[in-house]
Amino acid sequence: MDLNFTIIIADKNRHVREFLKREFESAGFIILLAKDEAELMSLMETQIETDLIIYDLEAPTSEGTEILEQLMDFKPFTPIIVHTLLTEYSGHQDVQRAAAFLEKTGANVDDLKRLVEAVLRHFYPARFQDQAIDHLVTWKPPAPVR
Repeated sequence: MDLNFTIIIADKNRHVREFLKREFESAGFIILLAKDEAELMSLMETQIETDLIIYDLEAPTSEGTEILEQLMDFKPFTPIIVHTLLTEYSGHQDVQRAAAFLEKTGANVDDLKRLVEAVLRHFYPARFQDQAIDHLVTWKPPAPVR
C-alpha cells in the first residue's frame, strides 16, 4: 500500500518503536516515532500532516488516558489506535473514543497492520478509490460510551 500515509508510533519501548517502524515502512508508510507524550505532542504541533497515531498507554510521563483526551481535543479528526498491554483501560471513555483498541502481544504485528489498513480505509476512503481491493477489510467504530 503506497498511499503516502503518515503514522506516528508512540511507544515507550525503543525496540517496539523501531520494530513497528521497520514493519510499516516496508509496507509503504511514512513513520514518525515518539518515545513519550512530550515528543508525541511536539510532532502533533508541527506542520506535518499526520494520518494516524498508534499509541501505547504505557507512556512514562503521565497516565496514558490523559494524553488521549488531549490528542482528541487538539486533532479531533486524526484517528488513534490504542495498542497496549494495559487491557484494563479498554473500557475507559477516552479509549472508547479512539478509532480502535488492540491488545499488544508478541505476535500480533499482522493484526496491527490489518487494523491500521482498515482504520485508514474507513477514515480516508477517497485515497483508496484508485487502489484495487484484493480483500475485504471490515472495521466497526467503537460503541458509544454510556
